[in-house]
Parts: sequence; structure tokens; C-alpha cells
Amino acid sequence: MRKICFILLTGILLSCDGDPIDKGVETTIEGRIYDKQNDIPFDHLKIKIAEYKIHRSGIYTNREFIQWIDSTYTDQYGEFYLKFETSGRGDYYQFHVEDKPYIWDYHQSVFEIPYIGKSLSLDLDLLHLYPINLVIEMKDIQHLPVSLNLRHYQDLEDIKTGSGTVEINIYADKNSDTEVKFRRKIATSEYEQYSVIIPATNISELINYNLTLNNSDFKPTE
Repeated sequence: MRKICFILLTGILLSCDGDPIDKGVETTIEGRIYDKQNDIPFDHLKIKIAEYKIHRSGIYTNREFIQWIDSTYTDQYGEFYLKFETSGRGDYYQFHVEDKPYIWDYHQSVFEIPYIGKSLSLDLDLLHLYPINLVIEMKDIQHLPVSLNLRHYQDLEDIKTGSGTVEINIYADKNSDTEVKFRRKIATSEYEQYSVIIPATNISELINYNLTLNNSDFKPTE
């Protein structure tokens, strides 16, 4: 009995890849991408469909990217319509909204398309972020570089100079306060941090926000 169970289990673990979806299967997706908080549509925003092949090895699976199979843009109202066809090489498809620094996507902008060969409808609520130019006066800051972290994640360069004035563009929700965290490493596994709260701007135009950074501002992280 144990030998039979072992054979059955081995068969499950060594299961092979499935067949790709037939070529030419049509799927349509339509909907709207909108910012409810600011009451504006996202116009001329690119939408892309990614095609993958699923590979299975034992209990593990991985996705092999094949190609961007089709794309389109939202119109002035944030609406879109996209019809794409399978290539006959893939069996897994993803919907992607173009990544932009002024968009916070709430993790909704990349997801699996669950029903290939069907007509799908979806609306996405994304947040439009607006630019703020940080004008930072560095007062002989030690332990460089200094990194910046924001709630609405952005790939920002570290500050590598300890004196003078540094300008850094960030994007923030204009209707809410924005916390900017400055962080530096002072020794192995020892870090210090300083947080600044930028008040809600309530405007869409680029503004300057001036601040001064002193060594005494930084406190040990817990």
C-alpha cells in the first residue's frame, strides 16, 4: 500500500507543463481608468498585454515571458478598448498599466486575465500624484549617502553630498500630507533617520518646498 501511495505522489510531483492555448483565440477588455479622489481621468495612458508560458517543476511553477502581445491607449475620458489574439505559444496572460512616476496604482495595475476567449469589463481607480521640488540645504551632513523614502514609493537617487543645496523632485498626493524619511548608515547594522512632513499642497502645479538638514536631526532607528 505504501509503495502505491509513493508512486501516486511521485506522479503528481513530476507533472509536466500544460499545452499552450490555441492560436487566434480572441479576448476583449474594455473599461475606464480614473482617479476618484481628484475626479480626473487618466488620458493617453498605455495598456499592454503580456503573454507567458507556465512551466512546472515538481511543486514549483515559473512564468516564461514570451512577448507583449498587444497594446492600446486610454482616450481623453480614461476609457479603453482592446482586442487581442493568442499566439499559440502561451497559456498565461497579464494586463499591465504603464508605469509612471505620477501614478500610484494601489497594486491594481498588473493582474492576471482570468478568462481567455471572453469579453471582460473593468474599471481601475488609480491616484494621480503631483510634483514637489525639494530644495534641501545640507549642513555638513556626515555618514553619506542619505536615502529618501516615501509612502508612495519612488525610485529616488541617494544624496551623496554633505554640504550646499540639493534639489530633488518627488511626487505626492496633493490632498494629503506627505512624509519624507531621510535615512543614513552610521555603522555596521546601525542606522539613523529623520522625518519631515510636507503639508498638503492642494494644487496641481510644481512647487518648491525648502528644508534644512542637520546632523542633529537624525535619530537612531529602532
